[in-house]
Amino acid sequence: MQVERITAEEGLRDLLPEWRSLWRESLAATPFQWPGWLMCWWHHYGTGRPVVLTARNGGRLVAVLPLYQRDEPGCRKLLPIGVALSDYIDVLAAPEAPEAADRLMAEIAATPGWDECFLPGIAADSALARAACPADLIEAPAAGTPCPVLNLRGAAGLAAVAPRKTMRDLHQARARAAAAGAVRIETVAADTLDTAMHELFRLHEARWRDRGESGVCDDPIVRGFHLCAARSLASAGMLRLYQWSMAETVLAVYYGFTAKGTAYAYLGGFDPAAPRLSPGTQIIAHAIEQAIGEGAHSFDFLRGAEAYKYAWGAVDRGTVVRRLRPRGR
Repeated sequence: MQVERITAEEGLRDLLPEWRSLWRESLAATPFQWPGWLMCWWHHYGTGRPVVLTARNGGRLVAVLPLYQRDEPGCRKLLPIGVALSDYIDVLAAPEAPEAADRLMAEIAATPGWDECFLPGIAADSALARAACPADLIEAPAAGTPCPVLNLRGAAGLAAVAPRKTMRDLHQARARAAAAGAVRIETVAADTLDTAMHELFRLHEARWRDRGESGVCDDPIVRGFHLCAARSLASAGMLRLYQWSMAETVLAVYYGFTAKGTAYAYLGGFDPAAPRLSPGTQIIAHAIEQAIGEGAHSFDFLRGAEAYKYAWGAVDRGTVVRRLRPRGR
């Protein structure tokens, strides 16, 4: 296995065709390892220089770990490309290269000029979580934020997985909405994607303003990133963007992804002025029903232990944080 380091943006662009093919081949990849997601992040947030580690067998790309170096006062950090906005960080590896995570971890140790490598949001059962810490590094591992996941295996419908109380509340909310007017839930088409994303941003911010705070979508860089990422994921068939409307007024938008048998609920926005209609609950119910219809085996609510996730019957999937330093520093 030959390991290489890419430290220039041109090298990333040259890698893209092979990188996309590797993502499609990988069994454990999530949308957060999709090259389009990561390149959108780099375009909007990238500072410092890329340090993208790759592994090849006989010239064929079999693994990628996309990092970058950011120099802070007193500390030169290696961080994952996509950090903070990606809920899962991992090595992207081909099925026949189970040793790739160990090799790329060793390459981190061999990379000169850094003081700390910070790798958050690693699924506890992933290749990067299992990779051995090289002898010339010291590690301070820690538990990360859990990601509640709803098991959909064998489910014939929503009632088969959701608790009775949640189903009862949902039926009541749907009855109230039907009595209030014509309800429409639609899958957003590519030609209206940008409009729906702006509705998502509007509703998400309205909810936070209702609490006297500002949310993440208040930042134009965040909005620009998600518009870019949504377009890339849509072109790859992973985007799941649903819109819940009444009388031509959009009351909720769901922004999620589906890939390799798992649905991911990334972000939602709903009108805080319509609590009796429970638009947030209704659009999540729709997303879970769609995931079941597509044959997904799990619905991942992603990081955060908010109570509403457990109301659907989700169970925590653990994550870990790996913080590495060269020995002797």
